[in-house]
Amino acid sequence: MKKKNVVLEQIRKYKWGYLFGIILVAMDAIVTYIYPQLITNILDKAVPAKNPGAVISNVAYMAICQLVSITVALALSYLFCKMSNGFIVKIKLLLIQAMFQVDGKEIEKKSNLFMTSMNADVNNIEMLSSRMLSDLLIQIVTVIITAVILIQINPVIFWFMLLIYPILIAIQIFFNKKIMSQSRKVMGKMDVGNGLIKEFVSNLYEYLALNGRNYYIDKFCRNETSLRNEILKQNMLMAYNRSVPQLISTTTFLIVLAISGVMVINGQVQFGELTVIIMYTQRMFNPLSSIMLVIGQFQKAKVSMDRINEIVG
Repeated sequence: MKKKNVVLEQIRKYKWGYLFGIILVAMDAIVTYIYPQLITNILDKAVPAKNPGAVISNVAYMAICQLVSITVALALSYLFCKMSNGFIVKIKLLLIQAMFQVDGKEIEKKSNLFMTSMNADVNNIEMLSSRMLSDLLIQIVTVIITAVILIQINPVIFWFMLLIYPILIAIQIFFNKKIMSQSRKVMGKMDVGNGLIKEFVSNLYEYLALNGRNYYIDKFCRNETSLRNEILKQNMLMAYNRSVPQLISTTTFLIVLAISGVMVINGQVQFGELTVIIMYTQRMFNPLSSIMLVIGQFQKAKVSMDRINEIVG
């Protein structure tokens, strides 16, 4: 029998909110698709025709597109934060209720897990659900729309960039496995640390009476030092997860810039199209770096979900 996931059950209760979020993202997709057409209208049509009215009207439309995009981003941030606040409170309530039902033999083990879950685990889920998911939706749509725009302007550039994606995906898979494994180690060390703090509070008089201060401090410092080393490893994995794809995407952008520049010289690409290629090549890879960062955070959140389900499920 498959164990229920109480975290996902709470999230599913906000399905109408997510549907509204999808509608907002669709609005952003439309303006993202229109924006480069306005740029080419200005540089390849209005400017050569020396038509200031056309320049002003296209700039006005671009301003409207930017306003819509900013409004959508703000609305999504508010929506996801509002929904996150709702189910995070319910998850904490479920954790507290579950502790009243724990068998006496397991109370010591689960109390350490409970303390970490109420703070670190819930915070991992909250960070993903309130701040990162809204950005993730916009970034995914941006990548898709950008790919459509680039293949319309110059398929050669698009296919060249597409060849880089398997490399980035392979890197992401590698780091995801490492991040998930490291997150479990970090959370385990936090459980031990919480247990030591409870031990200190419970046995404070005994430590004073028996001069056990050095015994406790040595034990606590060993675990705390080990925990900080594991956190350092986790943070560096997250940093590598950002830096390596950025290095690849920057190199690819420079190559695309050189290729498209030669195409302009040879008359294969117009100046306005070159501007769009430069803008949207960056927009093809920058969101991908953000998506990878969110996926890395998702690995940490998944570990936290498993730990919460261990208490509540």
